[in-house]
Formats: sequence, structure tokens, C-alpha cells
Amino acid sequence: MNQEQKHHLTVGKGVQEVYAEPASPLGGRLLSSTELLEGHRQLRIKHQGEIYTLRVTSKGKLILTK
Repeated sequence: MNQEQKHHLTVGKGVQEVYAEPASPLGGRLLSSTELLEGHRQLRIKHQGEIYTLRVTSKGKLILTK
């Protein structure tokens, strides 16, 4: 059975609820880019004090930059 779990994700200044599939033995959770980006073309991610940008290109690909 494949059940989704609710997780809280901090994006910008707010906390959002994101539904994700549970972790699998092959890797971490699976998040939909549509749910993660919520209609925006880019998302800023803070990781270990550094800011990264995840953006959607004009061809629909994802690029993560520092």
C-alpha cells in the first residue's frame, strides 16, 4: 500500500504542508515538483547556511544553482 504522509516545509517566510510518499529502501521521500513549486518558476532553498535556487527552465527542466 502506498500512503502519502504530510510534512511541513519552510518556503520563504511561511510554513507549508506538503504531501509526500514515505521513504523507500531505494531512496528518500518522493515529492512532486508541482506541489513543491506551487505554480512558481523558482524556489530558494537554505541548506547549511547557503542559499540555493531551484528553477524551472523554459523547456520544463529543473536546475539547482548556488
